[in-house]
Amino acid sequence: MEINKAFDIITGKVEQVLFEKGFEKHNVADTENEKTALYTGAVAYSVVYYFDKKRIVLRSCAMVDDEPDNAWKTVATWLFDEEVDTSREAENIGDDFAETIRGPKQTAVQQKKKSKKENGETANDPLFFANRMIAYFPELKDDVAFEKAHYSEFRGITFADEKILPRFTEFVKTKDEKSIAKLSKSLFELYEAGDLDVKGIITYILLNSADDEQFEKLTAEFSAEVKKTAVASRALRGKKIKPEKPKKPKKYMADTLNSMNTNR
Repeated sequence: MEINKAFDIITGKVEQVLFEKGFEKHNVADTENEKTALYTGAVAYSVVYYFDKKRIVLRSCAMVDDEPDNAWKTVATWLFDEEVDTSREAENIGDDFAETIRGPKQTAVQQKKKSKKENGETANDPLFFANRMIAYFPELKDDVAFEKAHYSEFRGITFADEKILPRFTEFVKTKDEKSIAKLSKSLFELYEAGDLDVKGIITYILLNSADDEQFEKLTAEFSAEVKKTAVASRALRGKKIKPEKPKKPKKYMADTLNSMNTNR
């Protein structure tokens, strides 16, 4: 879907919430790499699409003397590739941005769940990944909402295993090559932008569920380096990673305790 149309869908949903709160929209000139919508009220919000990263971001900052202070903080991030994504993805992004703005609780969760990469960029977490998978499995939207409502922290690994994996497996078995190629591209982009939990969900949980033929199709859009990592993770198929065992107390500590008990 052409990015201008997608951007209009997303900002349209954002505006429904912000205009109810008395915010004003300001015209911002697009640059070669950025498309921006700016809104001001008690605070400032902006929606920015970065063409080079194919990423759309909801940001906020404080207002000083009726102007944004430009100390922008990212509160929500999504990937959007106009070559493969559709109006459904744009609707999902708009809904997520609107939900984030509506309540401070959601915004706080979004900020808390983000982690930082070494280069200072935000690494996307399992909640971001789950939201992105709604584009392929729309019924996940209710599951994500339930998870967020009933748990203080999003249980990314459990959610992927119980909610995403069964739908992923069925998708791979029933969809045509074009659909799987689209999913492959999304998985690669999400792996690249994701934190360690997201990388593990993609390689260990999802890709390891596929047979060899399916695996080749699902990694067709991966870079050589990321595919190498995915191949290496297949050595873990069928194996359970045991938790670290508690360390035994040192012998002299045990002897001391026995001596104390004997002397009582």
